[in-house]
Amino acid sequence: MSTESTHPALTTAPISRALQAQSQLTQTALACSERRLRSLLALSVDWIWEQDAEGRICELSGRLLEDLGLQPELLLGRRIDQLDGFEASEPALHQFRIAAVARRPFRDFDFQVKRPDGRAVHVRGSGEPVFDTQGGLLGYRGVARDVTAEVLAAREANRLARYDALTGLPNRGQFLQELTRAMSRSKRSGHAMAVGFLDLDRFKTVNDTLGHAAGDELLRVMATRLRKAVREVDTVGRLGGDEFALLFEACGDRHNLRRRALALLETLGQPIHLHERSFMVTGSIGLAFFPEDGEDSDTLLMHADAAMYRTKEQGRNGVNFYDASLAARAERQFEIESTLRMGLARGELLLHYQPKVCARSGRLLGLEALLRWNRPGHGLVPPSEFIPLAEERGLILPIGRWVIRQACEQLARWRAQGLSVPPLALNVSAHQFGDPGLLDDLGQAMRLAGLPAGQLELELTESVLMAEPERARRLLRRMAEMGVRIAIDDFGTGYSSLSYLKRFPARTLKIDRSFVRGLPGKGDDAAIVQAVIALAHSLGLAVVAEGVETDAQLQALRGLGCDQVQGYLTGRPMPAAEVAAMLASYDVQPA
Repeated sequence: MSTESTHPALTTAPISRALQAQSQLTQTALACSERRLRSLLALSVDWIWEQDAEGRICELSGRLLEDLGLQPELLLGRRIDQLDGFEASEPALHQFRIAAVARRPFRDFDFQVKRPDGRAVHVRGSGEPVFDTQGGLLGYRGVARDVTAEVLAAREANRLARYDALTGLPNRGQFLQELTRAMSRSKRSGHAMAVGFLDLDRFKTVNDTLGHAAGDELLRVMATRLRKAVREVDTVGRLGGDEFALLFEACGDRHNLRRRALALLETLGQPIHLHERSFMVTGSIGLAFFPEDGEDSDTLLMHADAAMYRTKEQGRNGVNFYDASLAARAERQFEIESTLRMGLARGELLLHYQPKVCARSGRLLGLEALLRWNRPGHGLVPPSEFIPLAEERGLILPIGRWVIRQACEQLARWRAQGLSVPPLALNVSAHQFGDPGLLDDLGQAMRLAGLPAGQLELELTESVLMAEPERARRLLRRMAEMGVRIAIDDFGTGYSSLSYLKRFPARTLKIDRSFVRGLPGKGDDAAIVQAVIALAHSLGLAVVAEGVETDAQLQALRGLGCDQVQGYLTGRPMPAAEVAAMLASYDVQPA
């Protein structure tokens, strides 16, 4: 028998060495793989974590420590709910506990912890249980991620959906939710509750004259004042534009609520400084009680709005309560607004023209275009019945553009008929004067009609001009350069500064009819008319007296030196066809 074939050491040594070499290679490969895996995990935006059976953290990888700004020793060995600033919603905690007790996987468990610098980090984690070979729970392992940016973005989107971006106040939807909850509280407690609707007076004029940036700043200032002026239990919301809603809980009786609303208006009316200018803005408030004036949020707000419009009609800067008579009025106004919008589109608006004549000779010196609405089923509606509503509801600008176009086209038609036509005057509202497109509208209409200089005249009240006198001066000079004549209307009822009056390129002053009504006589009206005529003549301006209805008024104006008169005595407003017949036979003074 051979000894070489039967010796164990000689037969197994090469195999053993080969196995050892293979084992070393395997261990080296595993070590390299583990280092590579840990390196990749450390770079991962996700966090890899492990917990023992008691829920204590025993392993962490990824950017968790960097995101939390914590040292490993502050996390290892602790449960998640023991971390500083841990917070989770009750529904999330409930679902997490159910999964843990049942030893089931969980998904998207959201919680937050606090960094040492105080900043909250929002975390979303998912995990699954780990069992030994006998089915015993060893713990959990899983992944987590920093979702702070996502959570904050969702919160901001939610805030923007419920709160006004400009003022930070609740928007209409959020305010109505607050109102609905307040009505439920009022029913349970029996305490009175009211809704207020507040609109800033003449905000559009401020917005148009100072610019939208100034208008936005004004709204922010007003919102801050409103928040500070109400109690903590009350709510202020912005409905849009310059409209605000007020919710007064446990407000007491009408006397108490009126007192609080007037105090709020006093706070709003304090001087405000914008763009190196100081001015005051007032507000109009309407109030409605729950449940007397409405049992749902929409009705309450609508009735408060109706009461606010009554405040506007009474001169603004005041308070009114809703009553049943306002419901029919609001319905009528809504009907008028709707039919007026359709009437503008259907061509139901038209112009009548009233003569302005020389006070001494009776010669025709000018015409004034006066707006009428030929409303189906109602006949001719005077402007006093629809112009204020058009101004409140944003219709005055398209109506004003229509008037300019129509007046210029009519002048062109009369001229094409060979008629000698005196200057035609148009009234310009505060909203229209604040429109940045007014000059373009005028220029385009005059060019298309081929009107010569001096044929068109604009009448503006002194209150409109003095709201922004420097801007008015620049705009009037641009108009004068275009060949447009300027007249200052309703003179004596506003607050003109003589220094500015000299700088405006006006040709005419029109005395308000309220002063003419008191003539003849030796009272204040006669003295005012005489002073206005003397002032105008000293500045080289012609004077027109409006509302002349009796021969006695005409004789008094002649005696005081008035240049022109306008009124039912010398000529009623008439349609264009009658004006053409008059021009064919009338002695017209050239422009």
